[in-house]
Amino acid sequence: MPRAKLCIFHKLFQQTIFGKEHRMINIILKTSIIYIILFFALRIMGQKQAGQLQPYEIVVTLLIAEVAATPMDDPGTPLIYGFIPAITLLLLYALINYLCLKSKVMRVFMCGKPSILIHNGKILYSEIKKIGYNLNDLMEQLRISGQTDISSIHYAVLETNGQLSVLPYASQAPLTPKQMGISATDPSFYSAVLLDGRFNTSGLSNLRTDPIKLKKFIIGLGYRSPREILLLTVSDNGEVFLQDKAGHTHTAQLQKGYFDA
Repeated sequence: MPRAKLCIFHKLFQQTIFGKEHRMINIILKTSIIYIILFFALRIMGQKQAGQLQPYEIVVTLLIAEVAATPMDDPGTPLIYGFIPAITLLLLYALINYLCLKSKVMRVFMCGKPSILIHNGKILYSEIKKIGYNLNDLMEQLRISGQTDISSIHYAVLETNGQLSVLPYASQAPLTPKQMGISATDPSFYSAVLLDGRFNTSGLSNLRTDPIKLKKFIIGLGYRSPREILLLTVSDNGEVFLQDKAGHTHTAQLQKGYFDA
């Protein structure tokens, strides 16, 4: 390529990427700042999955994403034009949350009411038509909950977040150890203390576990290093589960507090 063409290409590249006002750098900085703002905004709104959001929470989430994108769409738009609307929506969200906590009328207005779709083994078709629910969706939700026999369902309630709560008849519910007169121990809480060859500080602190004792335990099983371990969990009762990266597993029941620091 001739030198003159190379110079022209270089100038065009500089003008496109940087420009007189460093447009690309401006976009990168704006995107980074908006990402941080959105991250903290969603953290403030709580750790809910999309299927657990109330209608007004979905609206606020979508609007925050929309207004925050405005400065990125147009490099000439000041960042404050996306920041102020996002803060306003967060304040509005906090206000609605407060009113929903204090007022039952407000809560029903914003979130709606649960709808009983099945009662005493019968589908309440009038209620399904009233809320515009689909029978195919109902059957899908029943399968997800492990219930396919409608006659065995005492209640099926569509919650305000769109999830279906299914309550079978007592005669159809699984037997519990108490009903069978069998003594049972409470389930243990397992903490992941080693993940992909690295010690997990959160899991270690949960059980006040000593990493040195864990390492000795791993070496005692024939491993050269914790790096060979895919997952190691320890329960509060001393139950251990280990899987190495080759797919081999080990379980052990140790004395409670065996790994304590």
